[in-house]
Amino acid sequence: MLDYYGSIIKSEREIDNELIKSFRNLCHESYMKKLINDLRKQEILNKEYSITGWNVFHRKTICDIIKNRLDIELYISEKRLKFLYIFNRLYDDIDVCKMICDKI
Repeated sequence: MLDYYGSIIKSEREIDNELIKSFRNLCHESYMKKLINDLRKQEILNKEYSITGWNVFHRKTICDIIKNRLDIELYISEKRLKFLYIFNRLYDDIDVCKMICDKI
């Protein structure tokens, strides 16, 4: 029976497990847990939702936010990797390289 008023609660653990399973092909579980904790600290992701509220309203929004953050992190990491590759082929100074990568 569907709960129209949303009194059946989806717990924090259930939400975490669902999100980790959804993104297991894109990132490691420990990184996903860190990302989930960051979203909770920023009050983007709540500790619990009603099952209907989660499935209808919040799940897609949270998944889109996570996907966007993963895309940004991937872009930054690729940028650093490309820079390191070129820099190491041209120069030997690791300290300068590290300083520049920290700014990227």
